[in-house]
Amino acid sequence: MQTLQAIDTPEGIEHFRICAVIGALRVEVKTGMKASRGVSALRVAQMYGCPKNTKKGALAWMEDFYEATYGWAYGPQS
Repeated sequence: MQTLQAIDTPEGIEHFRICAVIGALRVEVKTGMKASRGVSALRVAQMYGCPKNTKKGALAWMEDFYEATYGWAYGPQS
């Protein structure tokens, strides 16, 4: 059975946004496909202060940013 969870706090919404950017960058880096419409994931990553100009560099930086912000590596937790 699936459960539905509402993200309704500012912290939860920001966490979801960061996860969405990392996920989009992973798709673009690993497959070469575009993961978004209109705004590129690289541009969104740069909105967080990412100094990298490549998708691969931005992905590494965003994963480090996530770990520094939340205290654990991005991905499923065991």
